[in-house]
Amino acid sequence: MQTILIVDDEPNIVEGLASQLQQNYGDRVIVFRAYSGTHALSILKNNQVDVILSDICMPDLDGLALLEETEILWPRAHFVFLSGFDDFQYIHRASKSPLYRGYLLKMEGDEVVLQKVDQEIRLCEEEAKAELEQEEARRQLERMQAFLQRAALESVLRGGSVWEQVAVRFSDAFSGLDIHAPVVLILGKTRGNGASDTLDTLLKIERLLALRLTRFHFMSLLPEEGGLVWLIQRESALEAADASYLYALFESIQQRLAEAENIHVSFVVGSACTLSQIAEKYGMLKRIYAFSAFGQDHLVMADEVTFAERVLAKENKAAGEQIRFSGLLQQLQHILENGTEEEARALLAASFSEYRPDQAPLRSEQLLTLFGLLMRMGREMEQDWQGEETIRELMNRLAHNGALPLAHLQQPLQTLCVQLCRLRDLRNAHDAQAVVARINRYIEQSVESYDLSLTGLARMIGFNPSYLSRFYRINTGRKLSEQIDAAKLQHAKQLLAAGEMIKNVAERTGFASPSAFILFFKRNTGMTPGQFCEQAAGAR
Repeated sequence: MQTILIVDDEPNIVEGLASQLQQNYGDRVIVFRAYSGTHALSILKNNQVDVILSDICMPDLDGLALLEETEILWPRAHFVFLSGFDDFQYIHRASKSPLYRGYLLKMEGDEVVLQKVDQEIRLCEEEAKAELEQEEARRQLERMQAFLQRAALESVLRGGSVWEQVAVRFSDAFSGLDIHAPVVLILGKTRGNGASDTLDTLLKIERLLALRLTRFHFMSLLPEEGGLVWLIQRESALEAADASYLYALFESIQQRLAEAENIHVSFVVGSACTLSQIAEKYGMLKRIYAFSAFGQDHLVMADEVTFAERVLAKENKAAGEQIRFSGLLQQLQHILENGTEEEARALLAASFSEYRPDQAPLRSEQLLTLFGLLMRMGREMEQDWQGEETIRELMNRLAHNGALPLAHLQQPLQTLCVQLCRLRDLRNAHDAQAVVARINRYIEQSVESYDLSLTGLARMIGFNPSYLSRFYRINTGRKLSEQIDAAKLQHAKQLLAAGEMIKNVAERTGFASPSAFILFFKRNTGMTPGQFCEQAAGAR
C-alpha cells in the first residue's frame, strides 16, 4: 500500500486532490492532508510517506524547508512541487535534492497531477521491488521466512494451527525440508531447565546434528517450554535402517551431553510420517515419554515402534487403552478449537467403530475426564451453556448403571461436539463485530481529534493500516474513511444546530481552516454550513 501526502495552504486544493485520488485508488493508497508546512512535517514525523505533493510558498514552513526535512526523515520519498508562475527560482534550488521528482503548474488541472502521481506510485513500487531483490534484503527475507516457518510448525504441534492452513502460506520447501516427503519426528525433553537453558540445549544439539547428519536435512523446533522437536528428512527416500541409525545417534548425543555438559535430555524417536500428521505424531511421542518416565528417575531413550510393540501387546492392554484414550482427548480438543462439525463426528465414529452398541467403549474414569473437557470448553464459550444439562444427565446414568454403552453415548457426544463447534464459530464472528464496535466507538470519541486517520486507528487496534481497511469493509460493507467522514459530519451538524460558530465547528471537527470544513460539509450535504443553520432555525 502506497501513501501520499498533499500539502497546500489552500484547503480547496488539498480536498479536491484528495477526493480525486481516493476515487482513483480506493483502499490501495492512504492519502494524508496537510494545510501548512508545519502540519505536513508533523505527519512525516509519525508516518512513512511515499509521494509528497507540496506547494512551495507557504507562510510558516515553505516547500523547500519541508523538502530538506523530508530528506532526513524519509530519504526514499518522491517529492513533487505544485508551482505557480513565479516559483521557478525555487524549483532550480529544489532540483538539487535527490528526492525531487519534478514540478507541476497549479493551472494545469487535476488530470495532469493524477498522471504524475500515478507515475510516481509505479516508480515507488518498482524501487521497493528492486530493494527486495538486493542481496542483503534477500538474506533478511530468508531468515524471516525460516523464522515464520518454524513458528508456523510450532503452532501446528501445539494445536494452534492445522497443517493445511500452514501449507498454503509457504512454498514447497521448509528450510530445506520437502513438504511432500516423509519426515521422522524426534521429541526431546529437558529436565529441570528454564527457558534460556532449554534454548541453549537446543542450540548445542543442533550443532552436533549439523556435524553428524550429513545425509539428512533437519529442522529444530521449540514448541513449548522444556520440549524440543526435530524434523529429520533424508536427501533421498528414507530407508528401514534409518530408524536404528537415528536412535543410535540421539542415544550418543544424550550420553555426551550428560557426561561432558551435565545436561540431561530424554529422547523419543518416532516413526516416519507426513508433515500433515506431525501434530498427531507429537501427541503420541509425548504420551510415550510420559508413560516411560512415570515413576522413573533415569533418562528416557525410547522409540515409537518398540514401545508400541511392548505397551500395546496383549499382556498390557490397559496401558495401550490409556494411550489410545489420551490420543482421542488430544484430537478432540484440537478439533473443537480449530476444526469442523464433520471432523468431530468422524473422529467419534472412528474411535467407537470397533464396539457393539451394547458395549461400553470407555471406562468410568475416562468418561469423567471426557465430560470434564467438554464442560470446561463449553463454559469458556458460553456462561450458561445448555450442553451442561446433557452432561449431567449422562453422569447420572453413569453413576446409576456403572457404565454407558455405545448406544447411549455416541449420539449425545456428537450433539455436544457440534454445539461447541458452532458456539466457537459464533464467538469468532462476535469478536470481529466487537472490533468494529471498538473502532466506531473510538471514532465517535475522537471526532474532534486533529489526527483522526486510518493510520491512527490502525495503531489503536494493533492492525496494519491496509488490513484494517479491508477488515472494516468486509465486516461492515463500507469504507473506514466513510465512517470517519460520517461521524465528523454528524458531530458538525449537532454543533451547528446548537448555535456554534462555523469557525469553531471547523476546529472542533479536526479541519485546518473554515474553508476546508465548508468544502467538506457542502460535498456531503449539498448545502453550506450557513444554509444548514438557516434551515435548522426555520425548523425550530
